[in-house]
Amino acid sequence: MRVLTLSDSDSYLKWAVALTAAAPPRWAVRHLVLDNVIAPSAAQIAAVLRDHPGRPVGRVSGVRLARTLRDLAPDVLLVAATGPAIEAIRDLLAWGGVLGPDRPVLATGLPGISFPANEPAIRHRRDFDVMILHSHREITAYADVIARVGFGPRLALATLPFLSTVAPADPGGRAVVFAAQALVPATAQERCAILAALSALPTGLDPVVKVRALPGERQAHNEDLPYADLWAQLEQRRPIGFVAGSMAAALRDAAGFVTVSSTAALEAIAAGVPSLVLDEFGVTDELINTVFLDSGLLGGLDRLAAGEFSRPRPAWLHDNYFHPAADDDWIAALEQAVAARRGGAGRVAVATAAARDPWSTRARRQLRVLPPAWVWRGLQRLRPPSG
Repeated sequence: MRVLTLSDSDSYLKWAVALTAAAPPRWAVRHLVLDNVIAPSAAQIAAVLRDHPGRPVGRVSGVRLARTLRDLAPDVLLVAATGPAIEAIRDLLAWGGVLGPDRPVLATGLPGISFPANEPAIRHRRDFDVMILHSHREITAYADVIARVGFGPRLALATLPFLSTVAPADPGGRAVVFAAQALVPATAQERCAILAALSALPTGLDPVVKVRALPGERQAHNEDLPYADLWAQLEQRRPIGFVAGSMAAALRDAAGFVTVSSTAALEAIAAGVPSLVLDEFGVTDELINTVFLDSGLLGGLDRLAAGEFSRPRPAWLHDNYFHPAADDDWIAALEQAVAARRGGAGRVAVATAAARDPWSTRARRQLRVLPPAWVWRGLQRLRPPSG
């Protein structure tokens, strides 16, 4: 079975490569990155390949996407991208004539914690055959959304791919790793409060901020208030380290882990690192931390400053990303969809979004994926300096 993954950003590329690393040997898997405004850099791609060697990652432009798909003729196209990019990619492929009745099975998924379920995630993916999620709780929540809106893909369960490969942290580690996120918390004051608590850690613990990208590299979501910039403006009471690269490397010498809502909390749990999920700024859907209710990990900045971390409650683990591997059905779901397509069932063409969305919305989406990354870098250089 030929499987082609198409990713738009670093986080989605990591997910697609790690997920398909567990594919059976009968699958022939290839990886492509769409050259767009948030495409991963060469260094980010190299980091992914260090963790999962064996299958190279190619690049493709939006204008060549349909032709490339025709040439490769995959049985499954796994689109690993943000919702608006998925809509634009779907339109590009439909305009290119490759989403007719003989199209590949269309699969997609969400790369990390995807609870609570939201309706836009289903609307963006309404034309897909299979959507991969990572916990029993997520499957139930998104099934409720699909029942409410009346459409949606088949839902399939996969263990979060990086959890099965997480190595235990080294005993005697001194680092307290804070997983920075682009969108939460939203204000400079809240972010500075986290930095202040990190700088107040007890002697013997070393504060480390794990950033998602180095300066100049793009992320799935733009970060307007980078922690390194904020730290440079504060009265620095002690050194704080700022590191990029893989979370696995950052956790190797960790004595504790802290985040607002990052999926990296699950990696820390898998590595056996005591953790803290901050509830200092609330526990809300907007902060994407309601999934940690009843986990035993929630706490405030006072606990961070004191170096107090916890282990998750066993009752929480089964429904939230730590289910038995035997529960996973995503491989079977894709193979069944391909077998049904080959047998003549499910041979349905996918149209563009013309009937649903105004032209202005569709044009904005195409501007998101059509110009290659070098165009966006050039435009950035033309912008006048701020201040």
